[in-house]
Amino acid sequence: PYIIVGGMDDTEQELPVEPLWHTWDKNADKEGERCTVFWIDGHRYQGEWHSNKRHGKGTQYQKNGDKYEGNWIEDRRCGQGTFWKYEEGKYRVQYNGEWKDDQRHGFGTYYNKKGDFYRGEWKQGQRHGKGRQTYGGHPPDGFGGDIYDGEWYHNQRHGKGVLSMANGDVYQGDWAGDLKHGPGTFFYESSQKRYDGVWKEGQPVSGCYTDIKQPPGPNPNAPKLPVLELLDSRAVERAANHTAMDQL
Repeated sequence: PYIIVGGMDDTEQELPVEPLWHTWDKNADKEGERCTVFWIDGHRYQGEWHSNKRHGKGTQYQKNGDKYEGNWIEDRRCGQGTFWKYEEGKYRVQYNGEWKDDQRHGFGTYYNKKGDFYRGEWKQGQRHGKGRQTYGGHPPDGFGGDIYDGEWYHNQRHGKGVLSMANGDVYQGDWAGDLKHGPGTFFYESSQKRYDGVWKEGQPVSGCYTDIKQPPGPNPNAPKLPVLELLDSRAVERAANHTAMDQL
C-alpha cells in the first residue's frame, strides 16, 4: 500500500506504507523458546529465536502441511534437520541430513515418493560428491533394483562409479554428464562376457569382449607339491660369477 502526500509546490508523491503486522513483528523482539508463531501466509513455527529470527532448534509447518524439524541459524535451515512431506493424510520423510542456507548441503539421505533414495554428499541442494542412488527395488535398501555407487557432480553421475543392475549386469568405470564416458568395464551376466574398453556418451567405441573366467578351485586329488623356498639372491649371484670366471 501507498499514501499520497502533497509537496510545497502542490505536487503529489506516493510513499510506501509498511503493513502493521511488519511493525508488530519487529516490536515483538522474539528471543529464546516461544509458543507457536503464525504467519499470514499459513506458515507456523514453534521453537527457538534469537534477535527476532528463527535460531536454534525448531519446527516449521508449511501451509500444505509439509514440515521441517531441525536446526536454524538466522532464519535459515542450517545444520542437522529433517523435511517431511504431508501426503494423503500422513507424513513421510523426504530428506534427513545436513543443511546450509536453506538448502541440502553436506551429508544426507533423500527419498522420493516411489521409495528410491540417494544417500551421500550434497552441495547447494544437489547431489555432489560421493553417494549411492537406488532405482526401483524394495525400500529401504533398494534390493531388487539398479544401484549406482560412486561420484556425482551437480546432480549427475560424474567421475568414478559402479552401476549394478537388477539383471546382474555391472558397469564399473568412468562417467561424465550422467553417461558412461571414458575407460570402463561392463560385465554381462547372461552371456558371461565382459567388455573392457573406452566409452563415449554411453556407447562403447573401442575395446574387446572376453569370457568372464572364474579361477579354478583346488583339486583334492592333485598330488602334493614340495614346498619351495627362495634362495639367497646374493649367494646365487656370487656362485654364477665364480662359474663365469672359471670358464674364462
